[in-house]
Amino acid sequence: MKYIMEYKQKIAIVHDSFTQMGGAERVVDTLHEIYPKAPVFCLVFDVSFKEKYKGWDIQTSLLQIIYNYYSRFQRLLPLIPWAVDSLNFKDYDLVISSSSGFVKNIRVPKNSVHINYCHTPTRFLWSDKNYIKQEVPWIFRGFVNKFVLPKLKEWDLRGAKRVNYFIANSEEVKKRIKLYYNRDSVVIYPPIDTEYWHQVQSSPPVKEEYPAIAPNNIPSGQAGGGGWSKSDKKDYFLLAGRLQPHKQNDLIVRIFNELNLPLHVVGTGRQEKYLKSIAKSNVKFLGKVTDEKLREEYSGALGFIYPQIEDAGLMPLEAAACGTA
Repeated sequence: MKYIMEYKQKIAIVHDSFTQMGGAERVVDTLHEIYPKAPVFCLVFDVSFKEKYKGWDIQTSLLQIIYNYYSRFQRLLPLIPWAVDSLNFKDYDLVISSSSGFVKNIRVPKNSVHINYCHTPTRFLWSDKNYIKQEVPWIFRGFVNKFVLPKLKEWDLRGAKRVNYFIANSEEVKKRIKLYYNRDSVVIYPPIDTEYWHQVQSSPPVKEEYPAIAPNNIPSGQAGGGGWSKSDKKDYFLLAGRLQPHKQNDLIVRIFNELNLPLHVVGTGRQEKYLKSIAKSNVKFLGKVTDEKLREEYSGALGFIYPQIEDAGLMPLEAAACGTA
């Protein structure tokens, strides 16, 4: 059936934006693997990802012109509906959107089918009440709350009604789609490449200055299709993902400050500068890393820290496949 759809229908893939890397981008990678000839539409594309997506047919909205000079994407919020409407799908029979924000609101031709893989209904409109406080300068918050958000909610509801079929990435998101959009959906969990995510050899061994987390306190077991032992673990815990306020990374940094235990932080995001400002010397920031380096970090960690209520959450599963709970 996949090949029938690929060769007898013209297919487009749509993603909110390529401005950071996370689970949603891994889903787009999988969609593109299934439909390698399909162009990938998005609102904006950051040039830092040019090498990773080399060879892809990526088409951006008109908002890209502004983003090239002003890359604070979250502050371009009032222009989002205009940017979404600037994407043109008149030549496509099937459009598959992967969205946690806006591109489910695209318009497709009357005889086309739009399937939305929903990572969550737009978080800051429906469930994250702190977003505006965290992202919008205080001088503009009153205007945004009174005029911008109500209009965006109406727009978001209209867009949700136009989607032909919703796919939720988890049972939790299925409930949210029903609650906020009054639409039914089916659950298809995000893919995990367990052939890639497996434990790799790591060194050096645990250092003496942290006796409470010495190797003798770590159970041995099996994970990712291969064996692992106590001696494979290093002397740190791992916190990884997008460094955004809603993920509660600041809570974990403060806890590890108090415990004086080693913590590695992998990832970048809008909260990165703040987290660095409150972290003590036991917290090490690694920034954006390759998948190979992330696999090493998963494999060597004594434990993977994941404090947030997540839409689906791929990283704990990747960590488990690498032998770390």
